[in-house]
Amino acid sequence: MALKSVESLPRERKRRTVSLRILMIVGFGGLVALSVGGVLAMSVYANFANTHSLLDRQANLMIDGMERTFVGDAEEAERSVQAVGALYEKGAFELNDRQSEALILRPLLLSEPVIENLVIISKDGVLTGLIRHPRHKELQEAKAPPGQRAGPPVQRFPKEGETRWARPQKRDGILFHSVMHPLTRNGTVDGFVSASVGPFSLNRIVSGIGSDNNSKTIILNQDYHLIAHSTLPQLFRGKAAIEIADIPDPTTRIIAEKIREFGLRDRKEAESFRVAETNGQGTREYIVMTKAVAAMSEQPYVLAAYFDAANLSSELERARIAALVGLLAFVLAVAMAVLFGNRLSKPLTRVADAASRFANLDLGSHSALPGSRVREIDGQARAMNAMHTALTQFGQYVPKELVKRLLHSGTEATRSVEREISVMFTDVAGFTAMSEQMTAGDVVKVLNEHFETLCVEIGKHKGTVDKFMGDGLMAFWGAPEADADHAKNAVAAARGIIAAFEAENLQRAERGLDPLRLRIGVHTGRAVVGNIGGSDRQNYTVVGDIVNVASRLEQLGKDMIGDRNISVLVSSDCRRAAGEPGDLIPVGSHMLRGREQPISVFALQIREQGLNTLDAAHGMPKPEKSA
Repeated sequence: MALKSVESLPRERKRRTVSLRILMIVGFGGLVALSVGGVLAMSVYANFANTHSLLDRQANLMIDGMERTFVGDAEEAERSVQAVGALYEKGAFELNDRQSEALILRPLLLSEPVIENLVIISKDGVLTGLIRHPRHKELQEAKAPPGQRAGPPVQRFPKEGETRWARPQKRDGILFHSVMHPLTRNGTVDGFVSASVGPFSLNRIVSGIGSDNNSKTIILNQDYHLIAHSTLPQLFRGKAAIEIADIPDPTTRIIAEKIREFGLRDRKEAESFRVAETNGQGTREYIVMTKAVAAMSEQPYVLAAYFDAANLSSELERARIAALVGLLAFVLAVAMAVLFGNRLSKPLTRVADAASRFANLDLGSHSALPGSRVREIDGQARAMNAMHTALTQFGQYVPKELVKRLLHSGTEATRSVEREISVMFTDVAGFTAMSEQMTAGDVVKVLNEHFETLCVEIGKHKGTVDKFMGDGLMAFWGAPEADADHAKNAVAAARGIIAAFEAENLQRAERGLDPLRLRIGVHTGRAVVGNIGGSDRQNYTVVGDIVNVASRLEQLGKDMIGDRNISVLVSSDCRRAAGEPGDLIPVGSHMLRGREQPISVFALQIREQGLNTLDAAHGMPKPEKSA
């Protein structure tokens, strides 16, 4: 088909494009301005809003967290005494054996910061164990006070398998809450283990929760006496509990009075109320959240948290409104970003995919990239399409494997090296005379079909086509990529060429054409492989005596082919490197032109039906009788 002239090609309409930089500034800049403006406007509105719904919810969460911590500490103490009981039942230690007891009690006491002492009480009243004091880092041995009964006061000792909290006990002006568990072995209760939780642990609970939530927390016992305060832990130095009338902080005193007035110790559900305190500076309102918890005592304790309603509610309300507006702006920003990103990423992804295919020389699967109204993306698409055209043309003149190495390694891939390789020469016998009877177009067509057959088999077996010489070609194995099996692959390629060549001749016979006759020579040896030529033009090729020997073997086929359609002659060096395959049969030693010593030559045995073959016994051409 004739090529159209440049003037006859349709002129491409110029596409109007937009700069990616301008697009990003207008799109994302306007979006940010909209988001910030909306947040600022709604923040101003939030300053005038006043509601306490969020504060009530936060108070609930805070009191629930306080309850979980309080109950969790009680359960830790219970698990500790139960663990000691289980170890005693298994015989891990003996009563009144301080050394074996310490091996059990010390790790438990160190691993449970909520417990302030862990002691063992035998049935005869002997007390042993360890205590921890906030002012001392080291653990100390527990001792029963003189004239005082060992162990905490209980209405009754726990039964076998039962864990029981005793009444709070005051020691040295400090209130301790103790849990006991029997030490049983072989069905007999031999003593009890007791773990105590003191004011240090209780104040740690309320202090942590109060500081985390910008509030104050307290604990009242079953008599509504104050036993813990998040900001006033010094009140309990030398005091186990403080009656309501003696509470120095007026706000705490008012709240404790309300809790007692409402009888909240007997309420199972969390309760909330508001109290007002009037002083010389005015009236302040507090939100109070309470809950009765049955832990660390036989009677429920009251946990309470309170904070200034006026100050916190306005701040949280403004934060809530601002958060909602910010969330809306964020959603819009994400949606727009996804839209822009999707529109921009598709063409960029196509470019990346094309570049990946180009890197692997997968040029056949490439489709031309469409243009874009974004100027930079449109330029990328045009550049990639032009690169595909250039690589396609480039790959037709340079070996594909060499192109891959050039793309990955640059000029280092073509550096001249000396190594052992295998070289093949082919030539179509009598083609010059045959071409005299053909048109120039037919000659080109026949050669292209023939070379396509050869190139496919050579490439299939890791070979590289060096050059085409009239109706012959030169190929080599072992470069540019090193290949330890280059000789085997060269012989395998020759076998493949034989089968493909026979199929090619069958197709010619179906079209009423004379068969082609092919000579092949293969040799193995050392050669220099790399770029050969001047500074402005070079050729990646093979230089060395190996090339001459392979060419002479192909020419020797003129004397060996007889009336057959194909001859494959292989040197003894190639046969040895290929592992001496059985289908290479000797055809004698021959003196090749340009060499001083004869060379042993082997012929690749060709099994053709209806054609000629080699005499396996003598290695000489022999006509095959027709059937």
